[in-house]
Amino acid sequence: MKIEFPAPSTILRLLIASILVAVLGRFLLPYTPLTGLAAEWLFALGLLLGGLLAGGLSLLRASPPREETATESIFVGNLAFRMPAEALRELFAQYGEVHSVRLMTDRVTRKPRGFGFVTMNRRDARAAIKALDGKEFFGRPLKVNVAHERKPRPEPSRAA
Repeated sequence: MKIEFPAPSTILRLLIASILVAVLGRFLLPYTPLTGLAAEWLFALGLLLGGLLAGGLSLLRASPPREETATESIFVGNLAFRMPAEALRELFAQYGEVHSVRLMTDRVTRKPRGFGFVTMNRRDARAAIKALDGKEFFGRPLKVNVAHERKPRPEPSRAA
């Protein structure tokens, strides 16, 4: 679990909100049934409640929806061997921000293998997959779908 501390501006806003709630509580004290408590305790209670309230609200506002921040890896097959990675990036950029493009090559010969992977935001990736699957690009119909994790290969059995 990764813990992220809030920015200094967020801490300052929380502090200001806590003080405002505490001061507001002090002036509203005569109208509440808590008149028997000491003013210091009420001020401290106002600070605590204000901090909790402002902190909760800032957390709700600060965290973007997961759908927008999650990325999706897209498999792109049947690529032309002469096609540059930048052309593929430009094609997918029409549907949203492209985080990365990888064209796969043979380990030994370093020649293109005809497929690659594009990483985009999940929502943009779904739109790109829908629009580009089967579309002709560099003279070949693309095969575009969600990339899946590679399954581990079985260990070769060693004969003794």
